[in-house]
Amino acid sequence: MSPKFLREEAARFRVMAEENTREASKQRLLGMAADYDARATAADGLQPAQPAAPAIAEEMATAEDAATTEEPAPRSARIDPTARSAKPDPNAAAPARRGVGRPRLRLGT
Repeated sequence: MSPKFLREEAARFRVMAEENTREASKQRLLGMAADYDARATAADGLQPAQPAAPAIAEEMATAEDAATTEEPAPRSARIDPTARSAKPDPNAAAPARRGVGRPRLRLGT
């Protein structure tokens, strides 16, 4: 988040604290405003002086070079999208079914 946004949020929390009548809520809102101010101050120190566009372009060029030098996988190692999965054995015993929800009320049995 940008430092400007964090400072605007801190100011918003201070206004809400001024308008609030409960002391506990005021303290909570002022604490949140202080937290946003601290985060904005920390974000100011983390902001790069110049955009990193040349570094990104260099990284992309390196990734493109790596992609073009790789050889395709051998045909035997490729996954066949038309292959079917294994069919279940029709002679296998079906798992026991469990009822869902409440059991039915049985009267007189």
